[in-house]
Amino acid sequence: MKKLILAAVALVITFSVAQAQTSTSGVKVKVNVELNPFQSIEIGSGVVPGAAPAGYDDAVTLRYKTAADYKHGVDTLVQRQLKVSSVGSGYRVKAALSSGGKFIKELGNGQADYDASQLLEIAVGGKASQTAAANLDFGPFGQTSDAGSSVLDQELDVKYIGKPLNEDTVKKLLGNGGKDSKAVYTVDVVYTIAAN
Repeated sequence: MKKLILAAVALVITFSVAQAQTSTSGVKVKVNVELNPFQSIEIGSGVVPGAAPAGYDDAVTLRYKTAADYKHGVDTLVQRQLKVSSVGSGYRVKAALSSGGKFIKELGNGQADYDASQLLEIAVGGKASQTAAANLDFGPFGQTSDAGSSVLDQELDVKYIGKPLNEDTVKKLLGNGGKDSKAVYTVDVVYTIAAN
């Protein structure tokens, strides 16, 4: 009887395995990859964390300290200040200056505001510098406006150039302050990214 039961079990197992092997219905899954164009701009790795005042991502100070500074101007290069991604096209970096493109007096006895175009130039990503205005457009970056010019996390240097200042300008900005009175003027620069 044991042999008969073992033979029956062996037959059931053989039949089940045979049936499993002949039954080849499978499942098919379609996998899609979707690529969406996008653009982003943020602070790059060249910025010192915590160095900017509250509410800002970075701060740059152009200091005039010597006669040569006033006669020839001053500049500061911030390496890798901006980080951009543009998938699907080349891009342009744009900048908007606060207060309609005017520096506002923060400290000192000079006039209340001063046209940024008289004091500042900005160069982004090795492009030629532009005189500061309410709105600036640095670009194009990339040769085409299609996906062939896509970049991911490309870091750009930004150069801030304080123009030479003549005696008239110095008098307006320092006002009637004495030899120990300094003047500080400030403007916000907000960078954005746009497609070519």
